[in-house]
Amino acid sequence: MSQDTDKFFRIISQLDELLIPGLGEGFWAARPIFAEMDRAFLNGWSICRLEEMLHGKELLVFRDRNALTINITKGYAISLALIGEPPPSLFLYPQHYMARNVGDTPLKVRRYRPDRPMQNEIYDPQLRLELRDEITLAPGEMVERDGRSDVLDWESTGSTGYALRLHSEGFGHYEWAFDRATLAPSGATVLDSFSSQVTTAMQMLTALGVPVDRGFIEAGLASPYFHVRWETVRMIGQLAPEMSEEALERLKDDPHPAIRRAVEKTRQMNAGRQAASN
Repeated sequence: MSQDTDKFFRIISQLDELLIPGLGEGFWAARPIFAEMDRAFLNGWSICRLEEMLHGKELLVFRDRNALTINITKGYAISLALIGEPPPSLFLYPQHYMARNVGDTPLKVRRYRPDRPMQNEIYDPQLRLELRDEITLAPGEMVERDGRSDVLDWESTGSTGYALRLHSEGFGHYEWAFDRATLAPSGATVLDSFSSQVTTAMQMLTALGVPVDRGFIEAGLASPYFHVRWETVRMIGQLAPEMSEEALERLKDDPHPAIRRAVEKTRQMNAGRQAASN
């Protein structure tokens, strides 16, 4: 086994011990470990798993917006980002990360931050990003990203660049997209695939008029994801109206303001209908 692969396995073992799932705020304690995650570390990994990719061959691995995720655990993830032209949108997602330029090309990095305090689950269309910093990251240099506030925009100044990134576990449920020209929010994406599948199933059942059992409804109302609770209320209104008042009562003090507003509005509409019928 080579020195590089020895280094790779040693560092992964250290990360496994340090970055315990559920303790995401301890992520920055990994700085001394990340300081060793250089091209030798990447070479050790490539010898084990990514040799074909580094030789320019096609490799079937998880890829999203030119980022190849080469390892993922419950407590952290490591990715290799291919840096070229900036994507059409800017993205704010709930993960810290440390990144190092492991290519031969300098990289431009622009740091944006929201112009006001924000919460990951509260979509604010009035929020705007502001450019706070712009640096040139030379080969071997590193930068850190605060996942609660930072949007990092990467661009290669020459040929394709490479950024090795150590990510914290996620501490929010939504990724925000921002329009590059206006710096205004352009949408939010659910990061949890299971909850997305649940809401899709609810929409299908509602469209088809299929009866749903109480257990499914209870699970939806108790979901930690506000979009699932929202979709459950909509489904109840169509498929189980006899449960509407019970559901509204349970959600009247929901932690999400959009659901509280929806409950209040629904109750006002119901009261209006009842008054009109009398």
